[in-house]
Amino acid sequence: MSFYTTEEQLYELFSKCGEVKKIVMGLDKFKRTPCGFCFVEYYVREDAENSMRYVNGTRLDDRIIRTDWDAGFIEGRQYGRGKSGGQVRDEYRTDFDSGRGGYGKIVQQKLEQPDFLT
Repeated sequence: MSFYTTEEQLYELFSKCGEVKKIVMGLDKFKRTPCGFCFVEYYVREDAENSMRYVNGTRLDDRIIRTDWDAGFIEGRQYGRGKSGGQVRDEYRTDFDSGRGGYGKIVQQKLEQPDFLT
């Protein structure tokens, strides 16, 4: 999802499938800014199944939403994956995507290095 998508937008989208118990935004471990994922918890499993069926593949904030099953949210998991605390996919992305913060972290680091270091 986009780095600029709000919790309110997510509630609006996911509540079409049932009553949402909780949404936890994924955050960059160091900056505490959104990093492109969230956890959505429903009260009823059937609502979660409907979310997998109907929300997966839809577009929100000009991004395709991908849903996956998860064993359950545990405190600390909202801080992304990988060395940088962001999404692993984003670290290796080579295309420019303003909705996900620009270039991937590895490409961005290369762009920021002076020519004599490369």
